[in-house]
Amino acid sequence: MDERKSVIRELEDKNRIDKDAVNKHYENLGASLFQKIGEGEPFAESEGETPGALLKEFRNLNIDIAESREIIKSLEADIGRLKELEEQITEKEAEQSRLESEFDKTSLKLGEELMDHADWEDPLKPQEVSILAKINEQEEKQAELEEREGGIFAWIGKNAQIAVSKGIILKNKYALQRLYRSAGEKFISGRHDQVLSGEAGESAEKAKELKDKISSLAVDLAMLKGERRNMSELFSAEGNPSRRISAQEKHIIHIQGLFAGLECRFGTLAADKKSGDELTSLLTLDDEQLIEKTGGIKAEIAERDLKIAMLNAAIKIDDENAEIEKLKKSIQGQRQKIAAAEEAIGKLETDISEANNRIDELDLFIKQNGGL
Repeated sequence: MDERKSVIRELEDKNRIDKDAVNKHYENLGASLFQKIGEGEPFAESEGETPGALLKEFRNLNIDIAESREIIKSLEADIGRLKELEEQITEKEAEQSRLESEFDKTSLKLGEELMDHADWEDPLKPQEVSILAKINEQEEKQAELEEREGGIFAWIGKNAQIAVSKGIILKNKYALQRLYRSAGEKFISGRHDQVLSGEAGESAEKAKELKDKISSLAVDLAMLKGERRNMSELFSAEGNPSRRISAQEKHIIHIQGLFAGLECRFGTLAADKKSGDELTSLLTLDDEQLIEKTGGIKAEIAERDLKIAMLNAAIKIDDENAEIEKLKKSIQGQRQKIAAAEEAIGKLETDISEANNRIDELDLFIKQNGGL
């Protein structure tokens, strides 16, 4: 293996490390200069690789990141609000269910108390009397059946009749509860000035209070659900907020990755003194020392590049010489082939001449003997 190629690889590795160091120095210098400039406007508007153009590019990247962060902040607030709405709706629905259950029990109790209230006349009372009569009738029938004695067949028939009787009693008790509940709800919903006394009055007051709470709660729920619906529709139209946040975060990472290159370009511009006094005036003694140190590294890189180029040239010369030797050998081979061919041609020409002489002798023989 050619040792020069090994030397070239070593030089290239050193150059790669030093070039990274140079870029890092320029990156740090550029970042420091951007920080010093801050919100100031030291440069005139310009295009191309100029301080003004690079500063504008730097600020646009920062604006881009700030806008993305605001979008993320807004989306996170929306997600938080939607979660808050879900929790409030769940809480209020549970409260609504509890109040409705309590209102149902209170209405039932009120209806029962209204039927027993001396000062209250209700058109549902006849229905109550009818249902109670049916319940009493079935309870008496059930008691009679339970006292009846007999054989196995009588016992089976008795149990069947008791089961039917119990079913009728249960059905009528449900009907009675519905009647009491209906009476209580009608009283609460009705418009009247009558004030009930005793337990009925207390139940009526409690039922009204529960109804008001349920109505207020229904309004709150409608508002919360309306807001939730609007937010859900917005999310459906604009896309999943979590995915949008993820997209913005990736965009920020991409933009942040552009700063290193931009800062390196800005530091390079300052170090090369191409910007005149615009950037030079911002350089500190530490910056100047960094630039000088970086210049030394760049000089070493240039020396190595020259040595690499010279080594590559020497290798190329050797390659060309090797090719020349190869071509010379090829020429020699071709010349040998030519000499051999010329010798073969001479022999063939001699053979032709001898053949012509034999032809002449034979022609003479034919003529001397009178011809054919």
